[in-house]
Amino acid sequence: MKKKILPIIFCSFILIFCLLTIILPKSARSANEKRVLATFPEFSWESFKTGSFMSDFDTYVADHFAFREKWVGLYSYISLYTGLGGGSDIYACDDNYLIAAPKTYNETLALGNLNKIEAFTKDKVIPTYLMIVPETGYILDDKLPSKHKEYYDDKLFEAAKNIDINLIDLRPSFKENKKNTDIYYRTDHHVTSEGALIMYNEFCKALEFTPKEFVLDRTVDGFYGTSYSKSGLWLKKPDSINIYKCKDGESDFSIEIDNKSYDSLFFEDKLKTEDKYEVFINGNHGLTVIKNNSIKETDEGYKRHLLIVKDSFSHCFTTFLAENYEEIVLIDLRYYKRGATKIINDYDITETLFLYGAENLATGTDFGWLNF
Repeated sequence: MKKKILPIIFCSFILIFCLLTIILPKSARSANEKRVLATFPEFSWESFKTGSFMSDFDTYVADHFAFREKWVGLYSYISLYTGLGGGSDIYACDDNYLIAAPKTYNETLALGNLNKIEAFTKDKVIPTYLMIVPETGYILDDKLPSKHKEYYDDKLFEAAKNIDINLIDLRPSFKENKKNTDIYYRTDHHVTSEGALIMYNEFCKALEFTPKEFVLDRTVDGFYGTSYSKSGLWLKKPDSINIYKCKDGESDFSIEIDNKSYDSLFFEDKLKTEDKYEVFINGNHGLTVIKNNSIKETDEGYKRHLLIVKDSFSHCFTTFLAENYEEIVLIDLRYYKRGATKIINDYDITETLFLYGAENLATGTDFGWLNF
């Protein structure tokens, strides 16, 4: 009988959790992981024969297994305290930072993306700039665990120096300011508002713009970012998002996003959602047009129209830069598939900025749409 106890306990455990998985209510979305969970697959004989039904069913069960997020958290903390650093390629670092491990550097892909950017600038007479936001782990290397992968930022920057473009190198200013400023969020891969303000000042310096002065308007608590969602370390404290305003008073803005009009760069309703970072220009969209209706003929930004080809690292940054330009047009090649040349002609663009996080620039596969 004693020999049967363990198998009985084990089988009972499996049976109970299978029943709970069936009985317990199902969520459509995971708040911690910030993703939509799998739905029950539609059955057909064709999907059953090809195996796609069972594959989708396995995904469904994995997403809705009883107390799934608690198991994910338990695994992540076991991984952390056994010296593996955390879960899902996220390092648990000093000072409560959750930092993404670097992906494998694909030199061919990275150089290909840089060459596509260079090719885009060849027949354009307007000045073009490239701003690469370094990886969190590259700048905050003193926060990383002793065992970690090497970041490839220096390789990417050196490659960027070899193409015909005006490179704005953020590495010196980020390293100089990291001791007295939180440049990156602790639970997210983006730069903070203070980091974006450093980017803004570096851009103004490169283009010989007179930078505006900004003051802290308010702080919003309770922000959990992408690093937190991937880590499974659910006990980490949230970040705060700081929102700044121009010291001279905010300009009169109009913003058009995918043919819908708004009158503010800050979307307050997003502060009540899971992804509070979308408070800045409403998150990721294919085409965003910002007009500064307060720019006068005597201002240095008058009739200066900037095109930003970008990822989400541009969003907070743009809320500062919009004070300096009559018009800023942003396109995200992940969603905008009509090419950038037409934008230059349609919006009388006077300067172009490519603004990408190092990882997105090195691994992105959408740069072919530039000259489409």
